Amino acid sequence: MPSVSANRGPDWQLYAEHRRKFTQAVLSLAPSTPGRLCVLGAGKCNDLDLASLSQAYRELHLVDLDPAALASGVACETPELRKQLVVHAPVDLSVLTPKRKTKWQRRAPNAAELDATADATLQGLLARLPGPFDVVVSACVLTQLGFALTQSFPERHPLLHPLRLGVVRTHLQTLLGLTAPGGSALFVSDLASSTHYPALTDLSANADLASVLRDVVAKRAFYQVARPDLVADLLAELAEAPAAPLPPWLWTGPQERTYLVYGYEISRNFATA
Repeated sequence: MPSVSANRGPDWQLYAEHRRKFTQAVLSLAPSTPGRLCVLGAGKCNDLDLASLSQAYRELHLVDLDPAALASGVACETPELRKQLVVHAPVDLSVLTPKRKTKWQRRAPNAAELDATADATLQGLLARLPGPFDVVVSACVLTQLGFALTQSFPERHPLLHPLRLGVVRTHLQTLLGLTAPGGSALFVSDLASSTHYPALTDLSANADLASVLRDVVAKRAFYQVARPDLVADLLAELAEAPAAPLPPWLWTGPQERTYLVYGYEISRNFATA
């Protein structure tokens, strides 16, 4: 079932290689009998080839904060494919809602208040989205949640660090909490861009990207909210099973920036929580 390419925005071609690798990763987790897939941060649906995924999953649940963006992506698919799509928008995946932003800019919450807010956010998301799903995917949305934090609080604000930790933990708890026992979760994130690590622009097609990732981490040239060691440690803690790293890949996206993308697969076969 081919996707309808007409009327797609300019990002569709920019995302081509990223979409291919990301879609392959999601397809590799598909159950033997077509099941239910949930994509957190689906946006305009440029990251994933929904037509290919529709062959492996009977339901594709698309979650995003922006209803217009999600609607524009869904509208580009065929009528037959749209029957398999379930749209959930607006859904705010962040601990920092606009109301809380205004409140916390006046008075920062203490640790107990922040923990309670994070837990309420998690429980609200789990109640609103019709899980559990066979596969749940975090589609490069964590950095978007992080950008929202830095737009609200300057880098040296005392609330920024605990908020980052709260956002990452809550997002990963959401990812795992929506995943059925025996299912799989997939976390994918952009880690760095050529703005802060210019060498990404000049890498050859056969570059050792695992070594590049290590160098990005060593030089701390990454998006703070997407630190691989933090994500891996939290996934191991929350899933009670090790997360398997994906081979990293490059993606030349909007604004002519090159991004380094990494990810983890998490099996729920051995999770007890």
